[in-house]
Amino acid sequence: RPDASNAYPNPLAPPAPPPPPQPINAGYGASSYYYSTSGQQTTTAQQPYPPSQPPPPAPLQNAPLMQGRYQNYLPSQPSPPPPRAPPSAPPPHPSSQSVVSSVTAPSLLAGMHVGHNPSVGGVHSSPAPPPAAAPPRPPAVPSFQPFYGLVTVSDPILVQGTGLFSGPPHWTYGVTVRMNKDQSMSVRRRFKHFVALEDRLRANCPGAILSPRPEKHASRALEEASARQSAQFAMQRAQELERYLNSLINHPIVGSSDVLRLFLTLQDHIGVAWPEVSSSAITRLSTLGNTTANKISDGAANAMQDLGVAQQQAAGEDNAEILALVASEGVRIAAVSQAVPKMEGTIALLREQADRSGMVGLELSKLTKEVQQSHAELATPLEFLSSALLRSARRSKRLSVELNAAMLPFSTQYKLCRYERLAFADRRQALIKRTAARQKADARATKLHLHQSSLQTRHNIPALERMEMEASMSDGLAREAVQEADKVGAVLLEEIRRVGGTRTEEWRGSVKVLASSMKEACAERVGIWESVREQFMVEFPEMGGGVADAGIASTPLPQEVGGQKSVSGMPATIVDHSQNSVSYSTTGEVVHG
Repeated sequence: RPDASNAYPNPLAPPAPPPPPQPINAGYGASSYYYSTSGQQTTTAQQPYPPSQPPPPAPLQNAPLMQGRYQNYLPSQPSPPPPRAPPSAPPPHPSSQSVVSSVTAPSLLAGMHVGHNPSVGGVHSSPAPPPAAAPPRPPAVPSFQPFYGLVTVSDPILVQGTGLFSGPPHWTYGVTVRMNKDQSMSVRRRFKHFVALEDRLRANCPGAILSPRPEKHASRALEEASARQSAQFAMQRAQELERYLNSLINHPIVGSSDVLRLFLTLQDHIGVAWPEVSSSAITRLSTLGNTTANKISDGAANAMQDLGVAQQQAAGEDNAEILALVASEGVRIAAVSQAVPKMEGTIALLREQADRSGMVGLELSKLTKEVQQSHAELATPLEFLSSALLRSARRSKRLSVELNAAMLPFSTQYKLCRYERLAFADRRQALIKRTAARQKADARATKLHLHQSSLQTRHNIPALERMEMEASMSDGLAREAVQEADKVGAVLLEEIRRVGGTRTEEWRGSVKVLASSMKEACAERVGIWESVREQFMVEFPEMGGGVADAGIASTPLPQEVGGQKSVSGMPATIVDHSQNSVSYSTTGEVVHG
C-alpha cells in the first residue's frame, strides 16, 4: 500500500475522512502516446484515462517501431516496489494495561503464522467475503398429477337380453371413480364399451402408447351362445378391468383426455355419445362399415407390421432421433416377442411337472398303505419316496406361482409391443398426411404462379381470387399437417422414454425375484432328496455300500432268485394271495405265479 501506516488499520480508531472530490480534468495527462497499426508514433494532447488507474508509462526510448497499438503499455524501466514500513502496533486498550506493555515490545512470534490474536503478534482478520451465490437451479419439471382418484370395478351383473336384436347375455360391471375425498361417481359398463374406449383413445391421442387392454378369452365365444355364464370368470375380468382403468388415469397423456372423462362420468348409456356401441341396432349398423374399415386399415395391418427404418423412411421420416429409435426398438420388440412366450412356456412346464409329481406321490402313498399290510419292510422305502415326491411337487408348484407373479412385468411389456407398433404407425400416418398436404399445397401454388400473369392481363379477377384462396387454404392445411406430425413425433419420443424407464425399473426387480426364487427352490428340493437319501442309508445300511462315501446314488443290479428277478435284500413277491401271487420286478413287469 502507498501508506504503510494503514497496512494494519485499528478497528477502534475513528473512520478516515473521505477523500476530497477531484476536479473534472483530474486524471488527464499532459500528453499521451500511442502507436498506430503502421508503427508511427503519434502524440495527442489531453487524452483521458480513468482516475482510478495510473497513467500509462512513457514509450521505450531508441526502440524499434512495433507494429500494433499496444506498445505504449510496455514499461520503459522496471521500477522496484516501494519499501514497506514495519507494522505499527495498535493503540493500547484502556481496560488492559498488561496487554499494552506486551504489545509495545517486539514479539518473538512476529512474522509467524500465529492467527488473528494481536496479543501474540497476530493481525486482525479482515471480514471474509460473502460466499458466492449458487447458480439458480433449473425449475423442476412438474410430474403428472392424475385428475381422478382410485377406480374400482366390481358388482358384475349378468344381463339376459330380450328381443330380436338384444344379442347374447353379457356381464355389466359397476365402475366407481373417486373424484375427491367426499365425492365419487358410479356408472355401469360392459366389456364392449372398454373396447370402444381404447379405439377412441387411439384416435384422439395419436403417438401415445396405451396400457394393454384385457383380451377377450377364446372360450368366451362358446359361453356367450349359452345362458351359462361363469361368475368366477366375471370376478376375474372385473379385476383385470380395474387394473386397466387405473393405468389409464395415471397415463400422462390419456389421463387428461375428454374421452376418458366421458367414459368415467357419463351416467347414461355410453352409446348415447358413441354410436358404435349404441343400444339401438340400427344405429350400430349405420356406423359399422366405417369403423370396421378404419380398424382394418389402421389397426391390424400396422400392429402386425415389424418396425424397420426402411418403412419409416418410405413414409417420409426426417427425424434422426426417431429413426434411431425405430432401429433399436425394432430389435428389442423382436427379442421380447420371442423370449417372453418361451419363459411363460417354461413356467407352464414347471407347473405341469409339479402336478404330475404330486399325482405320482399320491399313487405311491396309496400303494404304501396296501403293501403295509402284507410286507411292512417294503412299505418303508415306498413311504420315503412318496413323501419326497409330494414335498417336491408342492415346492415346485409354489415356485411356479412365484415365477408367474414375477413374470407380470415381462408379460405386460410383451403385450405393450403391439401398442408401441401402433404408436409408430400413428407417426407414419401423420407423415403420409403431411407429405400429401405439402404436395397439394405445392401444386396449388405452382398453378397460381403459372396463371397469375395471364389472369391479370385478361382482368379475370374472380378466377384469380379463387385460385389465391385455394392456394392459401392448401397452404394452411399443409402447415396444420406439419404441426400435427411434429406433435405426434414429440409425443412418441416422450412415450418411448417413459415406457423405457418403467421397463428398466420393473425388469430389474423382476429379474432379482426370478433368480432368488429359483435359487431358493433349487436348494430346498436338493435338501428334500438329500434327506430321503439319508433316510434310505439309515434304514437300509446294507444297500448303501460305498454310496455314502461317493456322494452319488446307485441301484444294485437285479439277481435271479428262484426264477424271478429281485433286488439284493428285497423279495421279488410283493402281494401274495392264497392261490395266485403277483410279483413286480425292478423293471415294472408283472409276473403271475
